[in-house]
Amino acid sequence: MEKIKILLIDYEEDFIKNLSERIKSRNLELDLAVNGNQALELIVNVKPNVIILNFDTPGVGGMELLRDVKIIYPDVQVIILSRHYSIQDRMEALVAGAYMLFEKPVDIDDLINTTVQAYKEP
Repeated sequence: MEKIKILLIDYEEDFIKNLSERIKSRNLELDLAVNGNQALELIVNVKPNVIILNFDTPGVGGMELLRDVKIIYPDVQVIILSRHYSIQDRMEALVAGAYMLFEKPVDIDDLINTTVQAYKEP
C-alpha cells in the first residue's frame, strides 16, 4: 500500500506536535500548514490524499479552504476539526463535501483511523 499523504492545517502548536508524532509513527506522510494561505500553496503543490483542517484556520478560513479543495481536487477527502461548531456550520461543511467533523479535543487514534478510512473511500 502506498503511503497516505496527509495535509494537516492547524495553528495550535501542541495539537500539531502530538498529531505529527502519532502520524509519523504509523508510517504516514505528513505536510503541515499553520494558516490558510500556506495550506492553499501545499494543496496545489503536494496534492494530499486526505486533509485534516481546523475550521478556525487564520487567513483563508476553513469553509473557504474546504470549498477550494473540492473545486481543485474533488476526490480529496477533508476532515474538519473545531473547538466549537454551530449546527449551521456543521450542515454547511457537510453540504460542501466534508468527510467528517470532529470537535476538539479529539481522540487522536479516532482521527487517524478516520483519516485512513477516508483515504480508502472512492
